[in-house]
Amino acid sequence: MPWVESSYLRYFPPLTWQSDPQIASVLRRVPPGARVIDLGAGGRRVSPGTLCVDFIPLLGTDLVADVQRLPVRDGVADLVIATGLLEHVEDERAVLEEIARVLRPGGYAHIELPFLQQYHEDPIDSRRLTAPGLERELRRVGLDPVKSGSHIGPTVTMITLAAYYVSLWFEGRSRASRVVSTGVFFACSVLFWPLKFLDSLLLNKRSAHRLAFGVFCTACKPQK
Repeated sequence: MPWVESSYLRYFPPLTWQSDPQIASVLRRVPPGARVIDLGAGGRRVSPGTLCVDFIPLLGTDLVADVQRLPVRDGVADLVIATGLLEHVEDERAVLEEIARVLRPGGYAHIELPFLQQYHEDPIDSRRLTAPGLERELRRVGLDPVKSGSHIGPTVTMITLAAYYVSLWFEGRSRASRVVSTGVFFACSVLFWPLKFLDSLLLNKRSAHRLAFGVFCTACKPQK
């Protein structure tokens, strides 16, 4: 899902930036009018005909459902998208199996999830994967990876974790310490915010994946 901070942090300068966004290129793999399902859409709509699925009735949600047991027929989707979702479910293998089930032969699945992102509940936060690990999981459910890599780079990793690390030193049980810790995090966000754009220079480096903030994989369901 397009994770949106619901607390006071939404007013802070965002440290996350996709230096290599993938959704637009994935949509170009399917024809106009294709049946697209966005699992954990989080209020976005990537194309006019997309079926937006979430576990709560957010604005723009078309179907409230458990993504581990989708009330959708077999083989009906040309493309299934799940971004920032797998880390927030109890059984990620069940989700991937459902994605493979609802895809038509020749259809595509596109998955994005964190690698070195900090812990963040929504409502739970249970796992991380490397890009090769994500490829392996998609192969396990019968999908063939066609493209994978990092879409959020190492600079975002370093500045985000640094901001949380510095503010952690000022954290405490008192209200005053929480205010100070929050103020420190805000100051770090302002200071570090411009640095995230360095990822436009770093993401294509051979070893950038070792420090990636987020990874992705696009896979195809084989024709029968």
